[in-house]
Amino acid sequence: MIQHILRRTLRSLKENFSLNLVATGVIGATVLLAGVYLSALQTLDRVVESWDRDAHVSAYFQPEIEVELRFATKDQITARQEVATVSYVSEEDAAAYLSERVEEVGPILEELGPEVLPASLEITLSQGHATPAEIQAFVDSIDGPPFEHVDYGQDWVQRFHTFLTLLRGLGLVLGVLISLAAIFLVGNTMHLVAYARRAELETMKLVGATWGFTALPFALEGCVQGLIGGGMGLLGVYALHQVLVARLEDALALALAGAELSFLGAGWAVLLLGASVLLGVCGCLWSVTRFWRKAP
Repeated sequence: MIQHILRRTLRSLKENFSLNLVATGVIGATVLLAGVYLSALQTLDRVVESWDRDAHVSAYFQPEIEVELRFATKDQITARQEVATVSYVSEEDAAAYLSERVEEVGPILEELGPEVLPASLEITLSQGHATPAEIQAFVDSIDGPPFEHVDYGQDWVQRFHTFLTLLRGLGLVLGVLISLAAIFLVGNTMHLVAYARRAELETMKLVGATWGFTALPFALEGCVQGLIGGGMGLLGVYALHQVLVARLEDALALALAGAELSFLGAGWAVLLLGASVLLGVCGCLWSVTRFWRKAP
């Protein structure tokens, strides 16, 4: 029985090579799109994680606060569990820093005096306390005297987190739609294969062959299509990464942000390959089921 099923599967793959090639190409394209999306999503996650590790808060002192109180405040904040480092920036240091980076501002600061810029504490939070909600809670806890203003550049990171969540949701919807379209195309392609063998299948049904015995060769055929198509799709993702994504990494300088564009991990590759096999099998079984119900 096993030999018979394998022989029928190999014969179908050979006799319907063009149709099987189309089905395999559809599966490969599906895996390619999914792999590119997952690679981009992993990179975005790494970028956000690197920004979270560098969560930075600037607390600006009120002008009348004495230097002794400033350093006492610095010691109090340094002792907090969620704080990694704290550095004091005087008015003179702030003016020098700004003049160094914006040369046109130097003469203006010399005329107005260094006290035009406030002294501040530059606070870096530890990695375990760097989510947007935790940063906001920390800012709320220190906002007020002796500080005139507390600023942190994580508002846009929070918006980016929201955007990333939306992107994941859209990616999930897109993935489902692509999978359904692939199942439809593979199923219709395999329906043509089943139609080409309709006389054989009708005869098997008339002599009492079960649906499982009839459908198993098609399922094996879909499994082969899924393996080949999934492998082609993964090779396409890897080739795209080598040719295009490495250049984008240099152009966008993402490595400077503490993240890098990388190929899918082994877990995702195995998952995509398994999904491609499932896609091929489901498409084939769907086509056989449609034909089986219509056959006399």
